Amino acid sequence: MCGIVAYIGCEKAGPVLFDTLKRLEYRGYDSAGVAIKSNEEIEVIKSAGKIADLEKIYVSLGSPGETIGIGHTRWATHGRPSDSNAHPFISGQIAIVHNGIIENYLDLRELLTEMGFVFSSETDSEVLAHLINLYYKEDLSEAVARALAQVEGSYAVAVLAAGSPYLVCARKDSPLVLGVGDGATYVASDVPALLPYTRNVVRMKDGEIARLYRDRIDIFDLEGRPQSHQVETIEWDMDAAEKGGYTHFMLKEIHEQPRAIRETFSGRISEIEGDVRLSLGLSESEIRSLERVTIIACGTSYHAGLLAKYLFVRAAGLPVEVEMASEFQHLQVRPRTLILGITQSGETADTLLALKKARTCGVRSLAITNVVGSTVTELVDGTIYTRCGPEIGVAATKTFTGQLIALILLAIRLGRARGHLTPDQARKMIVELTRLPGLVQRVLEKREEIRKIAEDYSGAECYFFIGRDFLYPIALEGALKMKEIAYIPSEGYAGGELKHGPLALITEETPVVALATCGKKIQSNIKEVKARGADVVALATEGDPDIGKVANVVIELPETRPVFSAVLCSVVVQLLSYYTADKLGLPIDKPRNLAKCVTVE
Repeated sequence: MCGIVAYIGCEKAGPVLFDTLKRLEYRGYDSAGVAIKSNEEIEVIKSAGKIADLEKIYVSLGSPGETIGIGHTRWATHGRPSDSNAHPFISGQIAIVHNGIIENYLDLRELLTEMGFVFSSETDSEVLAHLINLYYKEDLSEAVARALAQVEGSYAVAVLAAGSPYLVCARKDSPLVLGVGDGATYVASDVPALLPYTRNVVRMKDGEIARLYRDRIDIFDLEGRPQSHQVETIEWDMDAAEKGGYTHFMLKEIHEQPRAIRETFSGRISEIEGDVRLSLGLSESEIRSLERVTIIACGTSYHAGLLAKYLFVRAAGLPVEVEMASEFQHLQVRPRTLILGITQSGETADTLLALKKARTCGVRSLAITNVVGSTVTELVDGTIYTRCGPEIGVAATKTFTGQLIALILLAIRLGRARGHLTPDQARKMIVELTRLPGLVQRVLEKREEIRKIAEDYSGAECYFFIGRDFLYPIALEGALKMKEIAYIPSEGYAGGELKHGPLALITEETPVVALATCGKKIQSNIKEVKARGADVVALATEGDPDIGKVANVVIELPETRPVFSAVLCSVVVQLLSYYTADKLGLPIDKPRNLAKCVTVE
């Protein structure tokens, strides 16, 4: 969602702010702006549109400003995209940028209007600027704390005052990272923005306020009590967040999947013991006493959870419920349930809210995430990190397959602890898992074959993806990818459900991607759509003697266990969607209306 940056140091703030804002473009935005201290006043430049256009305005004005400033990319929630609704907002000597939603902004706006404050926008964020201005005397951090005490909702905020020698930041339910540099301090909503300047970061926690100087960071709670903080060194470098010669980040990240898969299981498996080493925060007796697993997630992570629904009951004898996090507030949590939250960023607002509710029910919880130190890790008993490195493209690719690997590892761990898997059964799964990076690489080598198919069907007005068993969630994921980046209406279905309504949509103009590596039953569904005139692109196991008789086009994939075949099919549907969008000339890394990290409900 919206991106926040800030800088205080020895260099001119403008170029640093624009550079860091550009590195947050993948989060999605429709307007941008900066506020820079200049001769004891605040210079604000903001507009709807692209950061590059805003930077041209800054240069045309003579690159004003000194060595302290804040910046923002806005993704509209309250108020349409416009110059007036763009951040930063000014009130007196105060400038603020804000990410999140202020739920009681209407009440606050009415109160502030009665006190004589004039609003220039339709946004909820502007009330923060006026509230802080109301309380600001000499201590900026105190004014911010008093203002935030009146706010209901979520926020990550950076505040600049014309007369203050320091910046102030605060967060609640929205991410904010502080960068510790040499004679400079940086702020960003996400780590990649900071990597050209420092790899030493402090991840702010909920309810904290930070006072930022060039040479130090002071952190307090909302009552003003000092808080300790830990400086984390980011192990991956800027090269990991650059395109590395690929046309788009998405293509680069698709090709990084063999490494991401290997990193996610590396050091966690033992072929000798036939077991998986994961620190879950649960005792062996607690694992054995579990009666069910409830998975909460959104979007692509939800599809990963659906695969676990098929896997956990077989590998660990545990029934699984998979719930959309946005709907979880309406459900009841039963005893002896393990709650598992899946979130690539660790900051997904709906998932965090659901986990907070789960924590009040007295059940144990885990998270699968790609971001060390993200908010989700504070809400659960244990965390399984995927080790995918930064993912910049909005459409999840390597983080999705990383989640699948983490779920497979968890299934083996639970199955062994519960006596549902023998060491030999687990060992066979582990051996096959170690083959998976090489199998994915073989799929990637088919990229030109997949490109040709994608281009042949790029004019389709609708797509269908069908699968059974482990491949049904992948059919859903394939449809989502085609919608996300190619803007083609697409449907994902369990093969057996076609005759219950969806067949009405099948025509000669509807290509159907059939995920056919998990048994022969899908072939009857292929015949159903072929009888309606549809072309079928089948993903099948190498050497399948029958699939070519019923499908128009066959993409052969290496033979492996069904659950691992789901990973291979995932790579194919990612490439199919990518090359379709590329043929159509679409903005693949930054699809319209979408953001990488959804940090508001």
